[in-house]
Amino acid sequence: MSRGAMPQPGAWPGAGCAEKSAREAGAAPREGGKAAAGGQPRTAARCPAEHEEDMYRDADEIEKEKELLTHERELSAEARLSVAPEMDIMDYCKKEWRGNTQKATCMKKGYEEVSQKFTSIRRVRGDNYCALRATLFQAMSQPAALPSWLQDPELTLWAGLAEMRTAEARQVACDELFMNEEEEYSLYEAIKFLMLNRAIELYDDKENGKEVPFFSVLLFARDTSNDPGQLLRNHLNQVGHTGGLEQVEMFLLAYAVRHTIQVYRLSKYSTEEFITVYPTDPPMDWPVVTLIAEDDRHYNIPVRVCEETSL
Repeated sequence: MSRGAMPQPGAWPGAGCAEKSAREAGAAPREGGKAAAGGQPRTAARCPAEHEEDMYRDADEIEKEKELLTHERELSAEARLSVAPEMDIMDYCKKEWRGNTQKATCMKKGYEEVSQKFTSIRRVRGDNYCALRATLFQAMSQPAALPSWLQDPELTLWAGLAEMRTAEARQVACDELFMNEEEEYSLYEAIKFLMLNRAIELYDDKENGKEVPFFSVLLFARDTSNDPGQLLRNHLNQVGHTGGLEQVEMFLLAYAVRHTIQVYRLSKYSTEEFITVYPTDPPMDWPVVTLIAEDDRHYNIPVRVCEETSL
């Protein structure tokens, strides 16, 4: 699971201006290695940031251009976020589910139910790291005490979070972390290693006749993961590349990070599976993270718990 063997994440929309044009006097633009037709140099295209103020433009025009450039930079920064800024949860629902199909109706009712508990939502980048990203962002941004594995001094990427006690401070730190692709993807590889380590412990316990959670029996009952080695080769190594976490692996993730993962599975609205908890019977001292799943592949994050009112 070395970082070097992983394909690098692709660039997000909102990247900066293209390569700057040549500025040397008399330098002719090239097309396919040849000078442009007619042999005459064309005016080089310039990025908005390169425009110079001059006497031929009035102050209002210059100010509008500055405001546009600032807006474009803000959009570019936002596009690099793996977890988008929060928005009203029902506004998000109306934007995403406008039709009257059976599925859209189910999603709307599901979001209405979630909105009784949370007021906002943060959309998570929907790649094959989605489940890891949503879970870890929630776990690390909460003001609750971090589990011991995150407080290891050697884990310099996020050990400082243990000193942050307020939700605001944690939120800012997590936003910065999840904008840094190198640190973010290193975090996912570390979590995959923890999942493997936990799977080995569960496998050994079962082999030695000890009682193990039922999900671990299912985990190793698959033809593709009869033992931890197969689990690594056929499943964990693929997470983030060709596939995400399967449902049984969500249990393993919960055990690895020592957090209860509560998921609103909107496609299961009005069934017993609408709110699914991983693991089913978690230790009482585990913190809880809450996610929203529309299809068991893509997870978003509900935020801002509604304030309870009393008559």
